[in-house]
Amino acid sequence: MASRIANFIRPDPTPKRKPTKSKDYLAFIHELPCCVTGRYGVEAAHLSFASPRHGHYGRGKGSKVSDRWALPLHQAEHRRQHGMNEERFWSQIGIDPHLLALVIHGIWSDLGDDAVAFATAIINQTLADAGALRSRDEA
Repeated sequence: MASRIANFIRPDPTPKRKPTKSKDYLAFIHELPCCVTGRYGVEAAHLSFASPRHGHYGRGKGSKVSDRWALPLHQAEHRRQHGMNEERFWSQIGIDPHLLALVIHGIWSDLGDDAVAFATAIINQTLADAGALRSRDEA
């Protein structure tokens, strides 16, 4: 009796690769306003939950993700993000964090030192779309 060979190959759904780290990119993130509140004085908050359609496969226990998946969050929002289900945190805010992270990283990759103003405008537009853009009086 001959062995049956499967007629398809299932790719590994979670490719493994050492995360890319960039001190310059994280310094850039620290110059931006919080992508949830618009406040300055942010921390680099790395996204942990997976979104394969965006090329983010999550992280295992004790492992890190690439800095590409860092977003600027004010300290209070960063604590809140880690204090609850992360996916629910972003869903409640109404922001697609993976798309925003990719856009901000792309702007930085293309524009370097000139990227802060463009990334800030993207964050402000994202806040406006989510109904969370603060007025100048609140800033």
